[in-house]
Amino acid sequence: MTHQQPPAEAPKRSAGRIILRNTLVGFSAQMVLRVANFLFQVLVIRILGDSQFGQYSIVLAWAGLFSVLGDLGVSQFYAREIARDRSFAALHFWDVVVIRFLLAILAALVTTIGAGWYGYEPEIVLAVGLFTTTYLLQALLAPMTAILTGNERVDITSSLDVIGQVVLLSASGLFLFAGLNFVWLVVASFINIPVVMILAFWFIRRNRLSPPPFKVNVRSWGSLLKGGLPFGFIQLSLSFAFRVDTIVLSRVVSNAEVGWYNAAYNLIFTLNSVVRPFSTAVVPTLAREHAANPDNVRPWYYQGTRMILFIGLPIAVGGMILSEQLILFLYDYPNIPAYLAFMILIWDLPTLMYASYCGNLTTVMRLERNAAVVYGTQGIVNLILNLILSTRFGMIGAAFSTVLTDFYSTALFYVLFRHKLGPGLKFNRLARIGLAAAAMGAAVFLLRDIHLIVAIGIGAVVYLALVWLIRAFSQEEQARLGRIVAGITARLRPG
Repeated sequence: MTHQQPPAEAPKRSAGRIILRNTLVGFSAQMVLRVANFLFQVLVIRILGDSQFGQYSIVLAWAGLFSVLGDLGVSQFYAREIARDRSFAALHFWDVVVIRFLLAILAALVTTIGAGWYGYEPEIVLAVGLFTTTYLLQALLAPMTAILTGNERVDITSSLDVIGQVVLLSASGLFLFAGLNFVWLVVASFINIPVVMILAFWFIRRNRLSPPPFKVNVRSWGSLLKGGLPFGFIQLSLSFAFRVDTIVLSRVVSNAEVGWYNAAYNLIFTLNSVVRPFSTAVVPTLAREHAANPDNVRPWYYQGTRMILFIGLPIAVGGMILSEQLILFLYDYPNIPAYLAFMILIWDLPTLMYASYCGNLTTVMRLERNAAVVYGTQGIVNLILNLILSTRFGMIGAAFSTVLTDFYSTALFYVLFRHKLGPGLKFNRLARIGLAAAAMGAAVFLLRDIHLIVAIGIGAVVYLALVWLIRAFSQEEQARLGRIVAGITARLRPG
């Protein structure tokens, strides 16, 4: 009697290792992108001035408000379903491409005609029209990046983001130094997207993820659109929440004040990039984990939330105290009023980090309909607050509207996850983080007249020392952080 050898076991899959890999690459990419974008923003303000930067911000806000019409959430749904079942990629790739192409035409017409109807000046309408034609290119690029994301290759998509942004900023910089106006910053988009498309196709082929030959199944379009609608509604609500302040401001204040507000608001998004790579990296990996065992998601929510507060709260405290010095240091523009908006908007950072993380977890847990309700009502609240505050107090009113709106969405997400996952955030430890941040704030306030970099460095040392001394994290969490740091150090060590 012969004995068959048992089949070799597949290597054990480590969700934590995959998330760490994607987070590290994503973090590096986000840092490069945010620093490059910020330097570009400074360049635009210095070369074109506050007014043209305000016009450029209006173009991005208006186009961003209607960009969801070019997708309706289909790409995000497609990526999530690939993460749960890899065969989904080959079945529906060309269906997603054709759907997005048709939606891109609709979105371009609605967005451009709407800009003219709203009363924007011809240069802004022209720039909006040029921007929306890039949706046709995105109709092919977005499904390709969805294949990579669904296969947990967020590291590749992050690298593509960096390459695309470098090409975009390089072309935009050439246009700026040539003395061209803000409309040419939009023209630069026609250069970077084809480059990213070619590279995305190469990566897909290299990883043997190539889409099938052209074949369209029109009968599947209904289910794809239905599956994408909750994601599309979330995208629309987020675009509305993030853009409506600029849209309302553009009707009641000068282009220069719109530019000041966006200079401060964009800096908040730059700081948010500290945790955004982690929030993005968890989606495909935890989607697979949730499909196998839903309980695997619970500890990621608890520990991720505590880490967000650990990072976001001290930045908010220190940023408020050092706001004027920070804006002056970054923009080299004496008495630029943007620091007044930043002093308020910096408190949006912790809630923005938390809401972004929770929004991604709803995708993991198939709670996108709940997220749609949160973001939908958030958009309504933001519009009402801006109509009340922005029209009376300008950018200061817009800043308060943003902070209050994101606090509202944070509260709703907390209630949702408290109901779905139960208690476990350990508020006694969260309070210790708050105490350490407050003590750090007192130290920074006393040092606010010294050099900005020195004040930030001393504040960071004080904060970390206090967090360690008062044991804001458990021994298990401290050990886990130590292992993460050791892993990062090992990866960065040459040889």
